Parts: sequence; structure tokens; C-alpha cells
Amino acid sequence: MKRFAILTMIFGVIILFQTSCIGQDIENFVSKYTSENGKKYLQPLADAFGANMNSGFFHSAHIERNGFQFYGGIVTMFAPIADDQKVFTAQTEGLFSPPTTAEAPTIFGNSENVAVEGTGGTAYVFPGGFDMTTFPIAVPQLSFGSIMGTEAMLRFIDIKLDDNLGKLSLVGFGVRHSVSQYFPTLPVDIAVGFYKQSFKLGNIIDANSLSIGAQASYSKGILTFYGGLANESSNLNISYAYESDENGEDISFELKAKNSFRLTTGVAAALGPIVLHTDFNFAQQNVVVVGLGIGL
Repeated sequence: MKRFAILTMIFGVIILFQTSCIGQDIENFVSKYTSENGKKYLQPLADAFGANMNSGFFHSAHIERNGFQFYGGIVTMFAPIADDQKVFTAQTEGLFSPPTTAEAPTIFGNSENVAVEGTGGTAYVFPGGFDMTTFPIAVPQLSFGSIMGTEAMLRFIDIKLDDNLGKLSLVGFGVRHSVSQYFPTLPVDIAVGFYKQSFKLGNIIDANSLSIGAQASYSKGILTFYGGLANESSNLNISYAYESDENGEDISFELKAKNSFRLTTGVAAALGPIVLHTDFNFAQQNVVVVGLGIGL
């Protein structure tokens, strides 16, 4: 338990620093766009963020029918960013003349701004991105049970950032039930799970995700081979103030992530109470998961 507390404190420091910096830059960058360009600029974030949030829920399908069962650790998800997620076709806005389209960076694209020339020596500048090839998220996770082959999962963090960003909060819960307990001769463990999460970053991002799936695992010595199928959804509600030369405008819109179905395959190693696990998630937005925790 002491080790888990240390891991959680380390996580808190990391996410506080990263989110404060990235969150402020997101608001600065996207505030140059109205909703149409803003949606295209941030859609890759919705895809990668939603895919990450719906990852890492399990590393085994084994659930005791009754008795104490616990896992506490940090789960880190990495969403690879493809080349086509780094650019989009942007349109000049406001009174800029003539109206012009250009290939501009998304939030994950090149950090260099893209400028197009207009009449009278004017120029329109499309903001750059973070120049990222992978989008990572780390979350603390607890699971505990079991009552009649059922266990609960919890993800939670609540951190005050600065006066501009406000508060970062993550609340996630899940429940899963052992199916293999009804079939004692099965050579593998099978379970079904339901998971729901919400994430807020000040007044900029309000996200929700949902996942329902089936899991299976097989243990041999210290190793557990596991996999699963899941149906999922996630959305990001974005709110910001559009900065223009004419008038300010409050912008808000919803982005839905493209993942709806995934296949998970992975392996876990139990070294005493220490559990190390990693898996790959095949979907429209792939995700790699690495987790480290204590299991009892």
C-alpha cells in the first residue's frame, strides 16, 4: 500500500505539470479558430484521448467467486499518431481576403505556424501543433472484490491547476463479473465488464467515455496471457473564446472519437505482489498499454 501511495504521488506531480502546460497551449492555439477549423484541429485529440481512456481496464479475467482481491497501480496508455492525423484542410476566417484553404497542422502536427498571403500585403496565420508522434495518458487505478464473482474498478484524480485552467478531475468506475465461475471445467477465465468515465479540464474540455466488453485469460506460472473484445464510445465537449480582430465569440462543440470496437491482446507478469502488464489494442485508433501495480 505504501508503494502504491508513492506511485500515486509521482503520477500527480507528472500530470499536474504536463496538463497545466498542454492545457494552456491548447486554449491559446485553438482560440485562433472558429468551430469549423477548431473541430478539425482537435478531432485527432478526441480520437487519441477517447481511445486511451477506454484502455487498460484489466490484465486478467480471473475473479475469485468470494474473497479478498485487490489491484492498485498506474496504467499508462500510448496512442500512436498517424501522419494523416497531423494535418487538415483549413479555411481562412473572418474578413481575410481572398478566402483561402491551406494544409495546416492539427493539434498533433508540426509546431511551425502556416501563413497564407492575402490582398494588400496581409497574411493569415494558422497555428502549429505539438509535433507529437504518440499521445500518452497515465491514470491511477484500483480494483477490488470479490462478491459472487464480481469486482469493482475505480479511477480518480482531482487537482487544482492555475487560475486560468481551473481544476483537473477524472472519475472512472467499472464493474465486471466472472462468467467462468459457472463453467468450472473451462481451461481459461472469462469475464464481462462495464466501464464509464468522465474527465474535466477547467472550462476547456469535458469528456466522457463508455466501454462494454468480454475478457479472457490463461495463466501459466508467473505469466498471464489475456485478451478481450469491447464496444466503446467517447466524446469531448470543447469550450473556448475565439480571438479575432473584429469581435470575441464563445465557441463550443462536441467531438466524437472514431473508435467503436477494439480487440485487446496482452501479457502480465506477477513477481510476488508486483504486477507488470502490457497489451496492444487494435482499433481505428490503436493503443499500447503499460501498467505497474500491486496485486493481492
